[in-house]
Amino acid sequence: MLTMSSKQQKRSFKRILIAIGGTTALIGLILAVESILDGTKTCQPREFWLFCQMRQSVLLNILEGFSILVAVWLFFLEAPERDKQAHYEAWKTIDSAHGLRNSYARLQALQDLNSDRVPLRGFTAPEADLSGIDLSGADLSHAYLSGADLSNANLSHANLSHANLVETKLNNANLTNSLLTGADISYADFIEANLQLVDFVGANIIGANFVRSNLAQAYFGDVNFNECRLNDANLQKTKFFGVENLSVKQIETAKNWSEGIYDAKLLTKLR
Repeated sequence: MLTMSSKQQKRSFKRILIAIGGTTALIGLILAVESILDGTKTCQPREFWLFCQMRQSVLLNILEGFSILVAVWLFFLEAPERDKQAHYEAWKTIDSAHGLRNSYARLQALQDLNSDRVPLRGFTAPEADLSGIDLSGADLSHAYLSGADLSNANLSHANLSHANLVETKLNNANLTNSLLTGADISYADFIEANLQLVDFVGANIIGANFVRSNLAQAYFGDVNFNECRLNDANLQKTKFFGVENLSVKQIETAKNWSEGIYDAKLLTKLR
């Protein structure tokens, strides 16, 4: 069975042969027509007839400039094929790093795919070191990143819905405007992370560490705050609706908690 690479090479070789054959046929046709219409070309002594005809051909000189334009068009037309090959090579790099904690090649391949807006949904890299990675706007829904290190990562506007982030390190990470609906972030570390405007609805947040994180305008709905730490977290305009096991003591360890938005049940406790 041919690999993607060998198929690509075979396809490229076939294109080269077609291009050479087509070009030769076109040159022959042009020279034949000009020879019939104008047979007055004078060749230099000992000059090969074919070279003489090509040198003096008016049509070939015109087509030379035209061929440059054709080459430019072909370059752009083949761009999707080149992108497809590059994406295939990037996924190969990611797959080859499976099970490895550290891999700069995997980190770079993920960033390249995301910059081309290739979905990364279902991506699996448990316990991998992805610290400092830039995956802003990435589709990481249903990703399996349990125990991974995403400290200092840029995940702003990322879709992490239903992702497995159990015990994942996200310290100092930027998750502004990201989506964590239905995600499992139990016992994950978000120390000093930027979680502004994050949607946590339906997420499993048991044991999550939000110490000194920015939770301004984040939305917690239908979640269980059991064992969660909110020490010095910013709760300015943070929404809490239908939450369980969130004590007054937990809330009051945070900053700006009085500016939070609470459902009726919580408001009764806070009065």
